[in-house]
Amino acid sequence: MRVRGPQLRSLVVMIATALLSACSSAAGDHAVPVYRYVVSDRPAPESQQVLRQRLVMTPRSLDPSLATDVPSIDVVEDLFEGLVTLAANGRLVPGVAKSWQISDHGTKYLFRLRAAARWSNGKPVTAGDFVYAWRREVNPDTAAEDAQSLARIVNAQAIIEGKKPPDTLGVTALGPHTLEVRLVHRTPYFLSMLYNAYYMPLYPPAIRRWGMAWTRPGHLVSDGAFYLTDWVINGHLTLKKNPYYWDAARVRLREVIDYPIPSSSSALARYLAGDVDLVDTPAFPPSDVAWLRRALGAQVQVAPMYATGYLGMLVHEKPFDNRDLRLALVMTLDRRVLDGKLLQGMDMPAHSLFPPLPGFTRQSPAWAHWPMARRLAVARRLYHAAGYSRAHPLRVKLLYATQGVHTRNYMEAVATMWHQALGADIVLWQEQWKVMLQDIQYKNAKLYWSAWVGNYPSPYTFAHQFVKGFVMNYGGYDNPAYQAVVRAAVDQPNRARRYALYGEADAILNRDAPFIPLYFYDSNQLVKPYVAGVEPNVMDLHLARYIWIRAHAVQRQ
Repeated sequence: MRVRGPQLRSLVVMIATALLSACSSAAGDHAVPVYRYVVSDRPAPESQQVLRQRLVMTPRSLDPSLATDVPSIDVVEDLFEGLVTLAANGRLVPGVAKSWQISDHGTKYLFRLRAAARWSNGKPVTAGDFVYAWRREVNPDTAAEDAQSLARIVNAQAIIEGKKPPDTLGVTALGPHTLEVRLVHRTPYFLSMLYNAYYMPLYPPAIRRWGMAWTRPGHLVSDGAFYLTDWVINGHLTLKKNPYYWDAARVRLREVIDYPIPSSSSALARYLAGDVDLVDTPAFPPSDVAWLRRALGAQVQVAPMYATGYLGMLVHEKPFDNRDLRLALVMTLDRRVLDGKLLQGMDMPAHSLFPPLPGFTRQSPAWAHWPMARRLAVARRLYHAAGYSRAHPLRVKLLYATQGVHTRNYMEAVATMWHQALGADIVLWQEQWKVMLQDIQYKNAKLYWSAWVGNYPSPYTFAHQFVKGFVMNYGGYDNPAYQAVVRAAVDQPNRARRYALYGEADAILNRDAPFIPLYFYDSNQLVKPYVAGVEPNVMDLHLARYIWIRAHAVQRQ
């Protein structure tokens, strides 16, 4: 390609080269193509504004009231928009609400909605659509797992418990474009919650007409930058630009194609082959990070993420109703080996629940600073005190999702550490993502892999996993002291004092060990040089409304 005149300054030549001999053993099957990218800072023609991206799994549901898994939420957040949304850098910005007022006591919010906000069928988005959606979320008949997240709204908790009808919820449409929300107590992080799926509006006529089938292509009416046009069973989803979206003039993509690819190894292969333009977390096996950085350079993006990976346990059932056993398992794992060797330093070793957050001090347990020999000695004593030994070992299955060989290697290392140090007999049990989530939800697994991605930048989004009555407290943890300190933290308006209370909650969890912390996530992505608008942010959210395709040429050498 020949370039002339002033265009020369607007073009960047990016060359990705790698030799097959540079591949690690984990990536030995990938012959990395040698590409030459000629990329402009100008947008590609509209016909080329198509983003092909990977989803880590097939979404469970595109219903904002029911979406709880990451793949579902990733799609829902491109289809729908709440009162507020996030900028490309993760900063909170106005969404359907153009402005809001907060009362002096902090318990009443008045939102002014954009008159230009429209559903994908051209109908206006009204305050009543939010009232309908939020009432539906807390209605016990909906069985929404995130209903507890609305508990700060007046009467929400009583509605969730079946003590009051949904129409008593403290949210009122004062007019087509004015929404009033009344809270039980001042909640400093309330605005930060409102971009989440469970606070998004719904189009009542579609749900009333189609029932559970309302999320199918042709039935689903959404208010976000895109609408659903196609969903192939066990295959891709196609989203097209919503011409009625209030900010459609600044949305450059005309189409997004989401490909569910569970294995990060398969996702990497598809990316290297040019089948997809963007692969989000986890984009590749940790063992591949070194050679990928050499081969692809800036296409490999790694950044901190507000999320924790851990193992959950049914703490109200045998054998995990024994605190000594739980603590023995927690202490035995050498996270420096798991993170440094198996995760290649991609994530941060975790000894407690809460990921790093500015202003919040995590409470690491004392044993986290002991030499490994001392930890193992204490862990063995606790294991024996719980009634187990090499002659009478703990025997249990460990459930995890099918995500490729690197995930199995990690779980095998966990099981091996427990066996070598304690004599525990751990059977690995892997299932497809949807099946695993169902088994955890219905308490068919006593020990299982889990993770939590923060919904908003507050410790409460992690703390409420272990609050009694929260639907996703799957392990059944219930310590009155923990419940009390979390309640006190939620109602504390002073941030320093609030964070100190969450620190106390952290310390209680460390003593009780109702879960086994493994690592704090880093997001890792693969982004083609011609894909613009993908900015690292701690929420690891990359809305397609900000992404666009640069004019480019790709040449295979």
